[in-house]
Amino acid sequence: MRFLIQFFFFLFFSFNSFSNDTLIWKFSIPVKATLFSTDPNGNIYIVRDDNSFIRYNSIGDSTGFFNEIKKGKITQIDATNPMRVLLYFSEYGQIVILDRLLTKKSTLKLPLIGLFNVNCIANSADGNIWLYEPVSGTLMKIDDVPSIRFTTTLKNIIEENIDPVFMVEQDRSLFIVDSIQGIKKFDQFGFYQSGFPFLTNEVQYINRYLVYYKHPLLYSYNTQTFNEATLKLPNQEDILQVRTERNNVYILRKESLDIYQLNENR
Repeated sequence: MRFLIQFFFFLFFSFNSFSNDTLIWKFSIPVKATLFSTDPNGNIYIVRDDNSFIRYNSIGDSTGFFNEIKKGKITQIDATNPMRVLLYFSEYGQIVILDRLLTKKSTLKLPLIGLFNVNCIANSADGNIWLYEPVSGTLMKIDDVPSIRFTTTLKNIIEENIDPVFMVEQDRSLFIVDSIQGIKKFDQFGFYQSGFPFLTNEVQYINRYLVYYKHPLLYSYNTQTFNEATLKLPNQEDILQVRTERNNVYILRKESLDIYQLNENR
């Protein structure tokens, strides 16, 4: 599987820019949604306008459903581990943990452990959950109790306070997206490594590439060679969110989620 991912991303980012014929339309899911995510198995997770949460497989069939509106709006999905999907309700500081069937396993209430105004969270490979507490400027991990298992104060490491809008752990690294400062990279133990001045709302890290969307282009930045490539997306005027997974590009629009395949023959 890792070889296939590397191969497709080599095809994707071998050139400096792309035209619309780089992407081949596969299918669309008619939906009015606020956000979506994907997992390494090709599943698609969508939060609809009514705040219901639904999963589709790689061919667009519905395979799971979850709805719990009393916690407020779902503001983040972390499906990096499809066996343990996290939903975050930032208004009430609650994390819902779902199993592979999208059945609720537990609800973590952050205010009960003194954590308020947490904007975003991230699944960790060790079974814990990353988050950032903005008042003290502390990066931390919590477990499923919840209790705090690890803390590190970033005020002594990063000159300016960060205001995270997104975070994700991939390939033993944690990436925090700041709306003003760009992307910050930490290792799996929470030690700061480097920063990238790319302004976006979301990032993926795949085979040493930082992949992110900034209207009107999808960008790829090679963190080893420092080369950057861009992909021109179709119908740019109504794009709400973009992700990649395997050799697919997913584009959320006002009325649909459109799935494209990278043109291997180009």
